[in-house]
Amino acid sequence: MGVLVVGGGISGLAAARALAGDGVPVTLVEAAPRLGGKVATERVDGLVIERGPDSFLATRPAAVLLARELGLADQLVGTRDPRAVFIRHRGRLVPMPEGLGLVLPTRAMPFARTRLFSLPEKLRMAKDVVWPRILRPDDVAVGTFLRERLGSPLVERLAGPLVGGVYGTPVDELSLDAVVPTLRTAEREHRSLLFAGLADGRRMRAAIAARPAGAKGLGAFVSLAPGMDTLIGALEASLGERGVDVRTGLGVRTLVRAGTGVAARFTDGSLDRFDAVLIAAPAPVAATLLADEVPGASSALRGIPHGTSILVTLAYPRERVAHPLVGHGYLVPAAEGGAISACTWTSEKWSGRAPDDTVLLRMFVRDEGAWTSLPDEELAAAARADAERTLGISGEPLLVRVARWAGSMPRYTVGHLARVAAIDEATTAWPAVVLAGSSYRGVGLPDCISGADAAAKRVLARLGGRDGQTVEQPGAIAVG
Repeated sequence: MGVLVVGGGISGLAAARALAGDGVPVTLVEAAPRLGGKVATERVDGLVIERGPDSFLATRPAAVLLARELGLADQLVGTRDPRAVFIRHRGRLVPMPEGLGLVLPTRAMPFARTRLFSLPEKLRMAKDVVWPRILRPDDVAVGTFLRERLGSPLVERLAGPLVGGVYGTPVDELSLDAVVPTLRTAEREHRSLLFAGLADGRRMRAAIAARPAGAKGLGAFVSLAPGMDTLIGALEASLGERGVDVRTGLGVRTLVRAGTGVAARFTDGSLDRFDAVLIAAPAPVAATLLADEVPGASSALRGIPHGTSILVTLAYPRERVAHPLVGHGYLVPAAEGGAISACTWTSEKWSGRAPDDTVLLRMFVRDEGAWTSLPDEELAAAARADAERTLGISGEPLLVRVARWAGSMPRYTVGHLARVAAIDEATTAWPAVVLAGSSYRGVGLPDCISGADAAAKRVLARLGGRDGQTVEQPGAIAVG
């Protein structure tokens, strides 16, 4: 008997490590032939190509803390200066205003001077300072709320590319309470979102001024110098040291009740029993596994939509690129059209990602309309056309890669937290099963790691642990 954790992405690996660290025997199963999920790195001809995420937020410390625990502190790196980002507006790259927070300005003058908005559009935004509070208790789309307070231009040119792009969901469908609850807090505490943004700016500048002389943080985004899969390799090594039984190329076909525990039928036909199961896989996978025993939970899980994430990586000789590439890349509002929603100048954003004479680009395909259903060749051609037109590139690329993650991106649409609450309520009918992963309370690596730690604690409580102390059970197996 024991515990099974299903899924070898970052959530499953972190949960397995946490369980094993508390003395629980662990078996981890992953249907794919490799661990890491969307965290995957390719190295070729001096290029470091991230097929999934290229960094994580330092402001949410779980990933940084885990990297340090794994002995990777000296490999943590921040982005290179200058940290400028551009918005493509009417076919031209316009710098984002300095001091921009999460779509709200933290400094008044750069926003007042930006060429991204006309004077009438800025005056429309300024009405926010005299408007009353408008939010009601119910969840609302991020786009709907920001349009009412600040106008459509800000939503289309900033909120859409910045927030909607990160979550792979149109901003007019994206849940305010699940994605940016700070906007609700900002309106409640300051009434005006512009006043709230300026107050945040004052706090941030005060915190920077209070740093010891010579101290410099890594910045908001952090990566690992050799590549993001370094984190996966270190996790895998840590699991081995802690005695976790890791099995790749093996999925779970069914889960059924077995007394107070769970019986799992695997894709190789074998059957085993466990005291508990931690499902660290996307909601649609969890829905299938829970369909027979907890149909209410399965139905709620199917209510969380998932989109497809596609990245096209391009490399060009630097001499063929006319643009100076000062900064980190550009965002493309939906109104500009085309398949590409953003481009990161990877070779400029991070040190050591490409030889000095090579430019490395990451192009993000828009998860709207029929774009994601196009074959790789057509997506690569669309990415090339966008990059070459925007950056003045001539000639053939040195390298083209397409990374397609079908159905892997949870969409936090309006009402998402209510759906998660319904899942939590329904799964109480089968306490031997615990859920974790990006489908529920955050899509970033730090959110997944925090969620995995919380899920592991629930499993420990199931096994009889209290306050982090595990009560041993004869023959227990913990699967992470």
